[in-house]
Amino acid sequence: MTKNIVFAYLFALIGGIFGLHHLYLGRTQQAFLWLTTFGGFGLGILYDLFFAMQNYVLEANQDANVAQRYREKSQQLKSPAFELRRFCAQYVVGLFYGFITFYAFPDTWSNSKFLSLIVGIATAFAVALGIQLMGTLGPRKCSFVWPLIGALLGLPFLVGRAESSPSLNIVAFLSSWIFEWKIDWNVDEICPKTPKTKSRRHFVKRCLIFSAGAILFASILSMSIYQNLHVDINGERVKVKDVLSNFFQSQEYLQLCQQLSSVMKQLWAFYLQYGFKGIWTQIWTALDFESDKKAFETLNLKSDASQKQIESQCRTLSRKWHPDRYRDPEEKQKAQTTFMNIQQACDRLSQDRKRRQTINTQKRENPT
Repeated sequence: MTKNIVFAYLFALIGGIFGLHHLYLGRTQQAFLWLTTFGGFGLGILYDLFFAMQNYVLEANQDANVAQRYREKSQQLKSPAFELRRFCAQYVVGLFYGFITFYAFPDTWSNSKFLSLIVGIATAFAVALGIQLMGTLGPRKCSFVWPLIGALLGLPFLVGRAESSPSLNIVAFLSSWIFEWKIDWNVDEICPKTPKTKSRRHFVKRCLIFSAGAILFASILSMSIYQNLHVDINGERVKVKDVLSNFFQSQEYLQLCQQLSSVMKQLWAFYLQYGFKGIWTQIWTALDFESDKKAFETLNLKSDASQKQIESQCRTLSRKWHPDRYRDPEEKQKAQTTFMNIQQACDRLSQDRKRRQTINTQKRENPT
């Protein structure tokens, strides 16, 4: 299906920082990058809107001129030329991925050589992944092995640094440098053997990959925030994870769990005895009781008041709060609101209330 530039701009304006326009154009890799970097840290989405959108649409529509331009470049240059802008983007994305991955692990792991090694390897992998994703946008390719080797060369700057921050900048630089050294043209993108077809199965596959990546990223980011976020309690900075840990071990939490467990057991027993219909009726009965209670409070009557007392109070309060008795605009407005509440309460508690309740009860017992 031909992609429309108007829709591309519309999706960019609606959800550009989440990569919605790239999803529309079939650029799943860049959509994931924009989602995980919040629109390329704001700069990427601006670049898309003002400079790159038209070219993206032409690529999505397999424009012959765009393909020819790439072929000419690949013939002139043995490998893609070094681009400072892209190199910086790779470096920053790799740095960001590595940062959130490193701090997603408990800080106590840095005291153990083995656990510290696991953290270092995971961080190096995240750095290499960020550089690989950013660096292979467009007709470029490079085996993931090379940026990973570059990141692993910086492993000594990540492992066993319990008293200092990790040197992620060195790791990201080494990985980016080796990636640029091994970058090559993606011939399948420049000269596809057969025209690309986007079937429904292909679309579902892209959505599943995108969703899985988004869930993984959200999990790592959440863990990073959980492990490092601080709150101020009585002038003392305390980690959120310590506050939550203390809460889950407190007597108040244990009592709450016991109460919830008791309520769920009672609800289950009630369901086994009366079924869903009984639960539905019980809920509406409770709501009906609250409505009656509010009506009695509005009329300033006790809940056991007789019908005669209700009618008498309705007449008295209606005369007292009738809007026509007030000339001041503010008082008239107040009287009108009070008068309407009184009329609603009287209607609620009128003689035909039982008839209405019978009809409502039948409807509630048979919600379908």
